[in-house]
Amino acid sequence: MKLKKIASLMLAGVMAVSMLAGCATTSVDPEPNQPEEPTTPTGYSATLQKKLSAHANDSITLSDSNELNNALNYAAGFVGDATITGEFGDEIFDGKVTYVDYWSNAALVEARDSLYDALSVKVKDDTTYFNASNLIARLDPAGKAPSDPAYYTKKDVNTVLLYAVAGNVSMENVMEEIANDIDQAIVGLTESYKVTDNGTSDAFFNYTGSVATCTKTYEAGHGMSVTLVAVEIVRHIGK
Repeated sequence: MKLKKIASLMLAGVMAVSMLAGCATTSVDPEPNQPEEPTTPTGYSATLQKKLSAHANDSITLSDSNELNNALNYAAGFVGDATITGEFGDEIFDGKVTYVDYWSNAALVEARDSLYDALSVKVKDDTTYFNASNLIARLDPAGKAPSDPAYYTKKDVNTVLLYAVAGNVSMENVMEEIANDIDQAIVGLTESYKVTDNGTSDAFFNYTGSVATCTKTYEAGHGMSVTLVAVEIVRHIGK
């Protein structure tokens, strides 16, 4: 009788161990994927967004871009020590935020053209535009060109603005200067476009952008530095 009782207890113990082992190896179903939170701009994209007027803020959404950051870091390699000498050096080291146009210092134009290539820029500065506002205005399908036929149907039309400033100037101030330079041009961008003369069909657009910065220090120039700021603006189809 005692042997039967012992055998029963041993069997119950084996079953209990088996059940515990089964719990240890049971897989736990993963939690269902949570919806992604909206991306909040950080860094200088967020700073520039805050510096724009309320009206301009209604017209564009800025967020960070690794592609723009990488393109600018590479483009900055074209800017060497000699760039800080002469007229250009005098201008930026007065604290002026300088827009890089067709007529700027050759190394900076090379850097800007590198950005154009890396980002497949559709609207480029040339001898026609001269300033950032005129370049941004070319994103507006109502003004037509780059290079028409049915410009309003083209998706993800982008431009890039390049600025240079002495590296010791506060970036908060730099973003304020850039905001002042481009604000009205952004406000003026078209969000809807009448496709036919009688207005029976409309095309709708929205605009996004990104900001990247890169600072280079020149040991040969007693530690002086230059900061490059790239601003990409993109026109998309849709509200």
